[in-house]
Amino acid sequence: MDEHVKVIVRVIARPDAASAMRDVVLKLAADSRKEEGCVSYDVLQNTAEPHVFLLVEEWTSNAHLGAHNLTPHVHEAVMNATPLAAAPLDVGRYTLL
Repeated sequence: MDEHVKVIVRVIARPDAASAMRDVVLKLAADSRKEEGCVSYDVLQNTAEPHVFLLVEEWTSNAHLGAHNLTPHVHEAVMNATPLAAAPLDVGRYTLL
């Protein structure tokens, strides 16, 4: 049986694109929360650096996370975020100890 998997994605927008990136990540979160296997999907915005976002996700299994990564809304978010980004996405998968 798969254990829950947590994903933390650090998204750094160009400072002039912070508002547009906010829209992209909020739409991604709203769509992702509707998926089977999504336990939670939170978006955090850094108060000191408002162009920096954290996406904190929890999925019931690696299979559900894999299916999520293949959805049209993830593809759309990546395509929309890429020109707004100041750095590559920093993606980490974690398990609870």
